[in-house]
Amino acid sequence: MTGFSCVAVCGLALALAGCGGPAAPNSAPKPQAAAAGTEQVTRIVEKYWDDRLPAENGISPQYLADSLSIEHRYLAEILAVPRDALDAKTRLTYDIFRRRREVIVEGFTYPSELLPIDPIDGMPHDLAAYAAELAARPSTKAADYENWLKRIDAYVRWTQQAAVNMRDGVRRGYTSPRALIERILPLLERLGADDPGNVFYGPIRSLPDGIQAADRAKLTRDMTSAVSQRLLPANRSLHDFLQKEYLPRARAGLALSDLPLGNQWYAYRVRRATSSDLSPEEINRIGIAEVERLAPPAAREAAAVSAPAGGLVNAYRELQTQVQAALPMVVAEIPKSEFDIRAADWLPRPDMDLYYQARGADGSPPAVLYVNTGKGARVAPSIAGFLQQGLPGHHFQSAIQQERMDLPRFRRFGVEPAFTEGWDLYASSLGEVLGVYNEESAKMDAASAQMRCAVALVVDTSLQAKGWTRAQAFDYLHAHLALDDLDAQLLIDSFAAKPGDALACIGEMKFRALRARAQQGLGSRFDLRDFHSEILKDGAMPLDILETKMKAWMDAAK
Repeated sequence: MTGFSCVAVCGLALALAGCGGPAAPNSAPKPQAAAAGTEQVTRIVEKYWDDRLPAENGISPQYLADSLSIEHRYLAEILAVPRDALDAKTRLTYDIFRRRREVIVEGFTYPSELLPIDPIDGMPHDLAAYAAELAARPSTKAADYENWLKRIDAYVRWTQQAAVNMRDGVRRGYTSPRALIERILPLLERLGADDPGNVFYGPIRSLPDGIQAADRAKLTRDMTSAVSQRLLPANRSLHDFLQKEYLPRARAGLALSDLPLGNQWYAYRVRRATSSDLSPEEINRIGIAEVERLAPPAAREAAAVSAPAGGLVNAYRELQTQVQAALPMVVAEIPKSEFDIRAADWLPRPDMDLYYQARGADGSPPAVLYVNTGKGARVAPSIAGFLQQGLPGHHFQSAIQQERMDLPRFRRFGVEPAFTEGWDLYASSLGEVLGVYNEESAKMDAASAQMRCAVALVVDTSLQAKGWTRAQAFDYLHAHLALDDLDAQLLIDSFAAKPGDALACIGEMKFRALRARAQQGLGSRFDLRDFHSEILKDGAMPLDILETKMKAWMDAAK
């Protein structure tokens, strides 16, 4: 990958626009060869989508072996296709598919299955959120509850496999940070308690009358048994294993570099998150420069206080209407898909204001923007947050991608962190054009989002690759972000739980750089709406591949 290599020399955001992706062929392919190549690539990528394994127990040895075999097979198949014989559209699919297979295959080098516990938004959180959603919006289809029962069984198997893997990790020198285990124990204790208030009993209480009486009675019996006899005991068993057996053996530090192959592992996670060849040291320097550029912090969030759920949700719905009407000012094409806005108090992190759930490949779950209405919720909507998570950010990008029926399914429903998160953060900078940053507080909120990204670049890399202690990270966060102590500690633990993931926001610099380059190159012919539409229309992709695509677009526009 080549995406950001030039940044090591100049260290400036605009330098990101000078790095090239896959080179375009010198001459156009012959029509007959191009048609044959298109057919071959289409067959490969669509068959891959059908053959990929569901990630229900993605940490079992058999699953891992089978998945690696599939990835190797399809990587070999795509490499056997002559790239230069493909037309431009098919080359784009080829490049994205090949890159994703290469990245995934490389990831099997590192035993992430030995560190399965994620206290920030891991498997227990996902299952609890699913139960809460099913209880809040009951289905009238018995099949949906049968699927819920299957999901419970899959989760129980996951908890058992997690314990097996973690014992193996202890033997091999791969253990999770003690702080992360301590953080998840209270959650597992709550999720294992056999009392009526447990979130897992919610779908049973809310079974709708629309399901036939006989089916409802059977589902009630089956779900009650599944929860009380299998699910809750599984959480209690996992809790006891972690507390009594694993916690005394967990590592004191937070850095992935403490583990065998740790430095290489972190460098890989950095490349995966940023879709670049930037080293942790280079990312760190970019982060420091961004913090200095944005300092002093323009955004100091107002103290959070509780707010009535309905009032805050309605305020976001009004903002949605306002932004929707202004979207033609920044994009030429608007997706048809809509999203709901709902109150929630179970967001993956309590410091989140908003959490976007993309629509599933089969339409379930639906697209939803969840609003944090729990303790410490905001009294007023975060306009910058809405632009990031809703329109024209995460939902907008995801909806455009999914509505492109001519794209292969792996592209319609695929993810590229640096593209997605980079676009989200970039979207928050469009508030003035959209006419929603009329108040100084809204502009400060947007500046705060940029500062949060810059600080993440510094703290994540410093914790993982430069030997920082928790105390050093804590002091740096307090020096540059308006966080209370609990949120600062939570953010540090999120860096430890997902090393490198927070660096994906660096993609925002690529979007800014590409825009500056297009404005400079096209002059009066530059159209912001067309630029954004070209960025988004082909879905998420590695940033160096995006750059090659955008260069071709700019050359054609000239």
